[in-house]
Amino acid sequence: MIGPDHRESSGCPIACSLDIIGDRWTLLIIRDLMFMGKHEYNEFQAMPEGISTNILADRLKRLQKEGIIDSARHPMQGNKKLYYLTAAGKDLIDIMMAIVIWGAAHLKHIVDIPTEKRAMLKEPERMKKYVLTSHLEWEAAHLELR
Repeated sequence: MIGPDHRESSGCPIACSLDIIGDRWTLLIIRDLMFMGKHEYNEFQAMPEGISTNILADRLKRLQKEGIIDSARHPMQGNKKLYYLTAAGKDLIDIMMAIVIWGAAHLKHIVDIPTEKRAMLKEPERMKKYVLTSHLEWEAAHLELR
């Protein structure tokens, strides 16, 4: 746990949600899973923001414990894992897209969104459908029936 656990002291849905997803590294891991198609530890490790191995390992464990992500054995390298969003993790798409849209509108001078993806921001429902369909296709190709 990074800070206080508001599940013990507060019924506030914002405070309790932030206990799980409210730090920078957690949101960047979710970003990479949701929008970047990353699923392996070394792919997260290579994020441009430079996450350290101990923080990455901690956040992956916490996200798994909280039911936001899950993992499966890598089909080609059995000693490695593939991480993926659970239904609860996918439910964060509206929040993540809202952050992207806000950043694109208010941080134009520093954000770098590829042209084809920037165009999709004008049609959030189309973008949401595209992202969620991509996840379903990945799951069908990589995960055994559970």
